[in-house]
Amino acid sequence: MKNVAILMAAGKGTRMGSEVPKQFVAVNGKMLMEYSLQVFQDHPRINEIVVVLPPDYLEVQEMLEYLFNYYDKVTQVLAGGNERFESSWAAIQWFVEHRDDNLLLHDAARPGITPRIIDDILDALQHDQAAVTAMPATDTILRVDENGNLTETLRRSELFYAQTPQAFRAGLLYDCFIDLIEKEDGFIPTDESGVVAHYRPEVPIKIVQGDSRNFKVTYAEDVKRLQQ
Repeated sequence: MKNVAILMAAGKGTRMGSEVPKQFVAVNGKMLMEYSLQVFQDHPRINEIVVVLPPDYLEVQEMLEYLFNYYDKVTQVLAGGNERFESSWAAIQWFVEHRDDNLLLHDAARPGITPRIIDDILDALQHDQAAVTAMPATDTILRVDENGNLTETLRRSELFYAQTPQAFRAGLLYDCFIDLIEKEDGFIPTDESGVVAHYRPEVPIKIVQGDSRNFKVTYAEDVKRLQQ
């Protein structure tokens, strides 16, 4: 059994307003995605790293050489797709014959992942097949209708903000994604935990405490927050 970090770095990040996808924006002398990549590289319990990039970046030889030479845990650099689930599937299918491996899928735009989060999510996978990093909701969340009118005030105590990594036993995630691809039932996932919850509702998904530093860089001002 291996613990494999999958760095999801295939997004376009258009809301950043930068000339390149946000994961490649330089922050304090290194690419944004390198912050989380380095944490996985240095963590003693991570055996392997797979990086998923936009397809055109796989043609940049200097990028590939840099990733393989500087981060020796990187074993695969793969082309992602237009949708999140396509990028996830590009990596998941590499582990069809390694069903007992633990896969930790992490957004490259979350540079603040901590070693503690990695430890906690790996500890959770010793007992469960699925675990998601999340933070308790601190604001009241409202449900509205299509006209923007309030329909329900949700109980904050039952709500969490999802972060990454989202981690799963490889065999479970592979089987769920096969169902997603083959059944064509109209389900449109936003993340991996949604796929598992939809196709294997009987499988518990453990919530692991996140960290406020593990925020997602979405806008240019988020980079300033990272630099502080």
